[in-house]
Amino acid sequence: MNVVKFEADVQRQHPRFKLPLKCVIEGYRYDCLDWSVGGIGVATGKTVLPEFTTFPVDLEFPFDGFVFTLRVNAQIRYCDPVKGRTGFQYMSLTEDQLRFLRYVRDAHLTGEVVTLDDLLDLSSRSIDHHSRKKEPEPQRQSGRHRYTALAKRSLRIALLAALCLAVVLFLWGALYQKLWTFRADESLVTIDSAAVIAPSDGVVTNVVTQGAVKAGDPVATILPTANNKSISVLARCDCIVQDVQVELDSQVRAGQRLLSLRMANAKPHIVAMVDYTQAQRLFRGARVLVDLPHGPRIPDASIRDLPKLTTTDLESGNRIPINIDVGNADLSSFVGTPVTVRFVQLPWTGLPLAEAVSEAVGTIDTGSAPPAQTKG
Repeated sequence: MNVVKFEADVQRQHPRFKLPLKCVIEGYRYDCLDWSVGGIGVATGKTVLPEFTTFPVDLEFPFDGFVFTLRVNAQIRYCDPVKGRTGFQYMSLTEDQLRFLRYVRDAHLTGEVVTLDDLLDLSSRSIDHHSRKKEPEPQRQSGRHRYTALAKRSLRIALLAALCLAVVLFLWGALYQKLWTFRADESLVTIDSAAVIAPSDGVVTNVVTQGAVKAGDPVATILPTANNKSISVLARCDCIVQDVQVELDSQVRAGQRLLSLRMANAKPHIVAMVDYTQAQRLFRGARVLVDLPHGPRIPDASIRDLPKLTTTDLESGNRIPINIDVGNADLSSFVGTPVTVRFVQLPWTGLPLAEAVSEAVGTIDTGSAPPAQTKG
């Protein structure tokens, strides 16, 4: 449905005001009969301008001492040479242009801009001069206050540095424990001993339970079941009875262990069971840390020797025994007691960092697998 719009309705969309404006059209200056936000009425006299033609129009706002010019595109809506009037409508106003026209309209309505003969006057507009407040000068602090502030600042810096150092040390300790330290699965204080074996089946009628024996001394007597002739088991060395595995008047079989003898100068040591996957790290060299139960740490422990490994051993996934010397520590009272053994590799003697990280990640990934059982 088409809507019929009359030219008069178009011209009445905005209220018109009489302001002493000038407009320049194609180099000719004309007086403005009235003005609005939507268009202007120009006194063109008998000049006939083609309707619906768009011209660039320069609107001149004459203020006291200066002239403000605003260029707009305006279209001729009607031209009446009899009345000497031509109506223009603004076309495609920008936001800035429209904002300025509305400002002039509102200022005229509020009385901030008034007409003074052929000029626009701003004398009625109140102008408040807001000067920048001067900041008060800081008060000069005394020497005591300066020292107090400096001490507080130094304390904050020191606390922050200590906190950062603690975090770095904590992270480094965790990384060091993960990459260059590993623990033996089982560790026990033991001593080298020789087993005394039963030569035949029979009943134990006599056995030495403690003390020292010499080579050739009888340490046990067995009465064979086949005949009534007793057999004496002799010591092969000058030794000390360490422990007895049988009881008096008990039945034994040939090859059964009767008791254990140790040399008089035998020294206790530690046997640590280590997984085969860690064997390669031990061959590169490692420091040994031994923690006794309810006792101090042994500072000078070292690996006595490393067993020779075969491909079958590595593929079996079992653990290997590592003999550890304890230096000058006396562990006679700890024989048979479990201890804690850790092996520590220095970063520059162990694996490179990238390989160590890869190995640690691999250990984490396979950590859910059950540990291998020791054969025999």
